[in-house]
Amino acid sequence: MTTRRLEQGTSDPISYECTCPAREQGSGGKVLLFYRYFANQPAIPTPTSEQVEELASWHRAITSRLEITGKIRVAVEGFNVTVGGTDFAIEEYISACTTHWSFARLALSSEEERKAFFKPSPGCACVFNPATDASVRVCAEITPLGITNYAPLSWQVVAELAPAEFHRRCYEENIELLDLRNHYESRIGYFVDPRTRSPAVRPQIRRFSQFPRYYKAAYLRDSPTPTGEGESQRQILTYCTGGIRCEKATRWMAERDDATVGVNRQICTLRGGIAAYLDWVDEEIAAGRMTADDSLFKGKNYVFDARGAMSLDEASHDPVSQCHVCGKAEDRLSKCRTSRCHLVLVVCADCEEKDPTCCESCREGSAAVDGTTKAREMCECEKQREYSLWGPELPKLPKMQTSRRAKTNKHGLNNPVRVIE
Repeated sequence: MTTRRLEQGTSDPISYECTCPAREQGSGGKVLLFYRYFANQPAIPTPTSEQVEELASWHRAITSRLEITGKIRVAVEGFNVTVGGTDFAIEEYISACTTHWSFARLALSSEEERKAFFKPSPGCACVFNPATDASVRVCAEITPLGITNYAPLSWQVVAELAPAEFHRRCYEENIELLDLRNHYESRIGYFVDPRTRSPAVRPQIRRFSQFPRYYKAAYLRDSPTPTGEGESQRQILTYCTGGIRCEKATRWMAERDDATVGVNRQICTLRGGIAAYLDWVDEEIAAGRMTADDSLFKGKNYVFDARGAMSLDEASHDPVSQCHVCGKAEDRLSKCRTSRCHLVLVVCADCEEKDPTCCESCREGSAAVDGTTKAREMCECEKQREYSLWGPELPKLPKMQTSRRAKTNKHGLNNPVRVIE
């Protein structure tokens, strides 16, 4: 385990030092990345607010007992979990999960099925803050899309492709790869078109809740003209870290009126995200059917914990990104040292000593704050990035009209009548 220091600040750390007693004894650890939308197949009845609170309490109790750390978000729509612990603790946690009502109807009886769902990867409890219990919260959404009360009209309108099928589809005609992650994630790793070697479309958004605005203002504006009669349907192949963002966003994309967009398209998504794809490629390499160069994902997969990023087991690639300070090829992660910014940056070890900031205005702002707490102000590089997305004025979000008779529960959720622009 590489020993690296924890970064300062309240945002997600991108380095750590493993202090697990189990590792000193020669034992290992794992990190799990999994989620579920209750309405998606295999669906279960929408839980009540009381059941959601019970689910949160259950996760708090078991993670505390097993000394598992991480982030767990639960809502009426489902759950989103990223946790780490020792091998023993993780195995106990998985066994308990498979018998809980919130995991009902999922195919989790075999080791292969559990691996595909929980997506274990090397790590430990120290990739989160080992001094605190897991952060378990009840939220309105398990991953905020930025549209109040949005829920897909149908979960069946988007094809979820297994990694092998996603890989094959990338070689077909009329495909476009769309990265649904944030700009600092896609900077260090992304899919490429195998025919042109060009990177996927990578929105320069800082948070997922900006994606609907981006899709409306930038992506649709720049979309090609409709396919003509007799031409094959255009395919948009989307992906994200573990699949959760794609699962909701692609349904929202599919519900838009293609007649107003002017594009004949089929929207598909990578089941299990980049994490599942890299696992599949590793298995293909181990079986002698692929090499690391055959992977269509280049670089590293950004993860929201102190490991920073993950890659293929046998990857020997050159970095696809550059140091923010000196410009040399690099995929080492750091953060802007301004106390109000913490933008993730790519910084080499030599430049790390220079206390890097994302731009000059951040450096000047950091000196002016002098350690006092102050609301975050947008720095110049953030302003430029936002301007490049949608100009001086933000586009309006699609309207989500709710029925006056719809009753709102304690978490701000109801059963809306959706009207999509």
